[in-house]
Amino acid sequence: MESPYAPVINASIKATPLQRFIAAFIDGIIGNVPIWLLMIVSWKLVTVGYIVAIGYLLTKDALPAVGDFLGGQSVGKKLMGIKVIKEDTGGSLLGDYGTAITRQISLLIPFFNLIDALMVFSADGKRFGDKWAKTVVVKA
Repeated sequence: MESPYAPVINASIKATPLQRFIAAFIDGIIGNVPIWLLMIVSWKLVTVGYIVAIGYLLTKDALPAVGDFLGGQSVGKKLMGIKVIKEDTGGSLLGDYGTAITRQISLLIPFFNLIDALMVFSADGKRFGDKWAKTVVVKA
C-alpha cells in the first residue's frame, strides 16, 4: 500500500528551463546566506560559511523533510513546484546523497558549469549532471 504522504509525480511533465533557472537562482541565494552571515560576525568564519554553502549546494536535493518542507527538494525547487527524480524508479532523491552530489559536480567545474547550466535548453532538457546521475527534473 502506498503511503498517503508520498507525492504522486507524473514523470512525463518535465520542469521548464525557466522553472529550473529560478529554482537555481533561489538556491544560489540560500546557499550564500551562511557566507554573508558569518562574514558579518567575523572574517575568520568566512571559510566555515563557504563549507556550509557548498554542503547545501551539493546535497540540496537529498535533504530530509523539515516539518512539511523540503523532503527531497531544495528550497528553490520546493518554491517552484519542481522535483528531481531518478529516471529508472521515479523515486525522489530524499536521503540519496550520492546521486544528489553526482548531479551537482558538473556545476563546480570552472567554465564547464556555464555550458552545463545552458543544457537545460537542449532538446532533452538535461544537464550533464542529470545524465551522469540518471535523473530528471519534473513538476512536483
